[in-house]
Amino acid sequence: MSAVFSLSSADTARLAAADLPPRVRELLGALIGLCHQALTAPLILTVEALEQTLLHDADHARNPQQQAELLAQRGQLHAFAGHFSDRMLDALADALARLREPITPVVAAATPPPLPGMLGLSLVAEHEVDRDLLLTEMVRRETLRSANALNLLGQRLGVVAGAPAFEADTLPLAPQALCAMVRKLAEQDALSAEVQMALYRSFERQVLERLGNVLDRANALLAQHGILPGLVYTPYLARSSSTRRIITQSVGSGRSGRPSPRVPTPMTGWGGSAPPGSWSTLMQDAFADADAPGASAGMTVPASSVLHEMLQQARQTPQPAADPAALPSAAVDAVLARLQGQASAASAMTDLQAAVVAQLRSEHGAQASLGSHDRDNLDLLRLLLQQVQQQQRPDPVPAALLARLQVPLARAAMADPGFFVRDEHPARELLNHVAEAGASWLGDDDVDPQLLQRLAQSVQGLLGQDARTPEAFAAANDEIQQHQRAAAHRAELAERRHVEAARGKERLELARRQANAQIDQCCDTQEPPRFVQTLLRQAWADALTLTRLRHGDDSPQWQERLQQTERIAAITAEAASESSATDAALAAEVESALLQVGYHAEEAAAVARRLSTPGGEDESTSRTELSARLKARARLGEHTGAQAPASDAAPRSEAEEASYQQLCALPFGSWFDIDDGEGALRRQRLSWYSLLTGHVLLVNARGQKIGETTLDALARQMAAGRAQLVTEDRGRLVDRAWQASLSALRTLAGRRPQEPNA
Repeated sequence: MSAVFSLSSADTARLAAADLPPRVRELLGALIGLCHQALTAPLILTVEALEQTLLHDADHARNPQQQAELLAQRGQLHAFAGHFSDRMLDALADALARLREPITPVVAAATPPPLPGMLGLSLVAEHEVDRDLLLTEMVRRETLRSANALNLLGQRLGVVAGAPAFEADTLPLAPQALCAMVRKLAEQDALSAEVQMALYRSFERQVLERLGNVLDRANALLAQHGILPGLVYTPYLARSSSTRRIITQSVGSGRSGRPSPRVPTPMTGWGGSAPPGSWSTLMQDAFADADAPGASAGMTVPASSVLHEMLQQARQTPQPAADPAALPSAAVDAVLARLQGQASAASAMTDLQAAVVAQLRSEHGAQASLGSHDRDNLDLLRLLLQQVQQQQRPDPVPAALLARLQVPLARAAMADPGFFVRDEHPARELLNHVAEAGASWLGDDDVDPQLLQRLAQSVQGLLGQDARTPEAFAAANDEIQQHQRAAAHRAELAERRHVEAARGKERLELARRQANAQIDQCCDTQEPPRFVQTLLRQAWADALTLTRLRHGDDSPQWQERLQQTERIAAITAEAASESSATDAALAAEVESALLQVGYHAEEAAAVARRLSTPGGEDESTSRTELSARLKARARLGEHTGAQAPASDAAPRSEAEEASYQQLCALPFGSWFDIDDGEGALRRQRLSWYSLLTGHVLLVNARGQKIGETTLDALARQMAAGRAQLVTEDRGRLVDRAWQASLSALRTLAGRRPQEPNA
């Protein structure tokens, strides 16, 4: 089953406006959706990580001038960061939509002008040379790393475009094209040379280093849609005779030819969109030892034969001879067909097997029995369903659906010799849909009642069809997938609202931090009275925060607020005397700013008088009364419930630090199984996190907000085993159940399992 990708209205309109055949439009839409899912998080992290670096460098600057320069660079970047990811994705979508237009090579770095003679020489700024060299080196490194994937994608996109294969410098997803897009955006916003250089380095760390995975997923997506599905790229390497002799000796010495395992990819799709696991690979991994039949020959023995032999070893019985009382599979299927039409179903596979044998003996005599292969298939299905049921929560609806699926699954397993070894099978897809609807990691609010109703209708419709044919299961899957695509779209919309709210909280907190930093700097320099410092850090900090939030730190309004802060600190630091007078102009400005935050006129006037008078004195109001009013008043943004990072938290251990670094590199939308505090794991989606504030947003399978935490807290949970990252190879319940079944079969056969039970 292919992943579910949703397109924005702008992308849909862009593709509709392009002169493309329907199938090409569908393929390009899937690629654009993949790019949105895979690149949104790295693009956001590009500017967030850069902002964090600039803030850190500014805090540790050696002199005020260097600090001011770094803060100015961050201010310039902040306006650019708000729309960087959207503009990059729009540029990428536009390039894909124009795939069939004439190719114009993309140049990431400016081409040096020709030098015919001394008259052709010209002065070039040093930073321009550095920028061109940096971009060229970035493109070279990533092109070498992803050469294979780029070649395959160029061939496949050539088929989509109806043109020759694309070269690496003309692919929309190539490093050269992406670097050119970043440079164009940076130049359009007139970023300074220093900010551009830092942006390119951050882009390489956050995006280009993950580009290989995006290219692999794009190739897999096109292959699943039938675009050169069997394409491989093996470059020819000319070797000397001595090199060939060394390689031949190495291969002949018995060195394993198994490919090195790939790093598991985090699962980011919504429910039902995880790619199916390769059951043939699971078979090879489970039985790859010296004793397993066919292991030394790379599973040359049919995998089904390996399973049947393992079952005989698990039963600790010799290979039986032909049993004259064994009935043919057609007779067994006839009994199962009658049981399929009955309303009642066995609650377990053992009951179903007993019912089948009893029915056969009542029809064919007391000596009738199942054939060896039929018995093995039913035993394998029993092992699989037992593992599935162990991962179910106590919900009667999914349990009843699983019970009703037993007979159709048994008929499909007996009719198809490759049921347990094929990489994909429609019957297993339907089993996975039903199993995940009742999975133990779902909470009460995570269950979609409409999905349960759709599953019940599909299972009921399947019971009236011939379950031996894969087409019957495929039709049931199509109905469920249509519902899941719509549910995924609704969940994505709900998640987007929560993410926007979380980003708003982040902007508010960053504005508050910057306001507090400016106030602390003025207080350290001028040293106003303590009560004035309290007023600055409470009332005036809200005014600064609101101005920073509305207008940004490069606006004249913000600069005016900073000047007012310096005037307040300077005036109140003066000693109070009888001749001291209130600065009426400053008092009016402060009062106006406090009224904008929501202070009452009386409170705003009282605070303004104290902040504009030497010594911070005001005879009309007492400090106690004013302090009580301010304490009872809610601060700006307090209702958001933003968590401040714990400065006194214990240092992270080595394992916790490794988990923290892993979290900071994860894409948005990664799924976790997190302990709910009662020993049960609940699946939650890491919808968004901030490297600047450390805040984390978690939602459930329906896009509903579960809660907020911090990167530090989640990293500590991961190190303690209370939070587990869900990867694509172990994201589907039926694949994990089959892996656990193979492990149990190895144990029963007297072999030690390679991996713990799923």
